[in-house]
This record gives sequence, structure tokens and C-alpha cells, in this order.
Amino acid sequence: MGLLHLIVSFITLELQVACNTITVAEQSFGVVHAQALISLIADIEAFDHAAELIDFLGNEAEVTLNDTLSLAVGSGYRAIFQPAARKYLRSDAGQVLWPTVKRLKLIELTEIQ
Repeated sequence: MGLLHLIVSFITLELQVACNTITVAEQSFGVVHAQALISLIADIEAFDHAAELIDFLGNEAEVTLNDTLSLAVGSGYRAIFQPAARKYLRSDAGQVLWPTVKRLKLIELTEIQ
């Protein structure tokens, strides 16, 4: 791994606070899922680019047709990320080239029904 790592941003300030403050996360998602969420964010930031993250997580990472990345947060939630900034590349077919993604934005955190 190089010196630059994936950067995670958030669609709202409220979501950023919930994901970076354990007490807020625990109130919002419960103790177990809060710990899983904060660990997930830290794990993401340890990778150089999104493709490494996807490869590492294997079947736990779902890349969607609308260029989002869905990751499990414990057994009760899914975190939906999209490439952020405009510095990533796309294939000739228009698909995101995940090795070029250095920034992910958390756009949604949904409870699994």
C-alpha cells in the first residue's frame, strides 16, 4: 500500500457525525452496528483505492449497475457509497474503473429488513 489512502466523505453532516462519533452512532444504530460502522469506515480508509477494498471484501462488496458500492455493516445495515470527486476514470462502456477511485462518499445507510 502507498502513502495515499481512500478518503471517505459523507452526503450530510448528520451522517458524518453519526459515523465518526461512537456515542451518536450507538444511539442511531445500536451498540453492535455502531462499532461495525466505525470499523468499516476505518477499514475503508486503510486501502489505496476502491478496487483493493472490493477485492478484499469479496462477496461482501456489491458493485451496482448505477456505479455504487454496497457494503454490509454488521448483519443489520448496508452502507451505500458512490465514487466522489471527478478524478476517477470510466471504461469505454461507461463503467467506473474502481482502481482509479480514491474517494468514496457515503450516500445512504439502510437498515436490512
